[in-house]
Amino acid sequence: RECQSQSHRYKGACVHDTNCASVCQTEGFSGGKCVGFRGRCFCTKHC
Repeated sequence: RECQSQSHRYKGACVHDTNCASVCQTEGFSGGKCVGFRGRCFCTKHC
């Protein structure tokens, strides 16, 4: 299963999933994607 956690390092509105994913990888996650109307960056990893 996949777990999600909001990124702590990502700043500003999340527009591109690739930007979010690269920030998440520096936080130890496998990837990330933009979620919601406000564009928050959520990191993903297998758990």
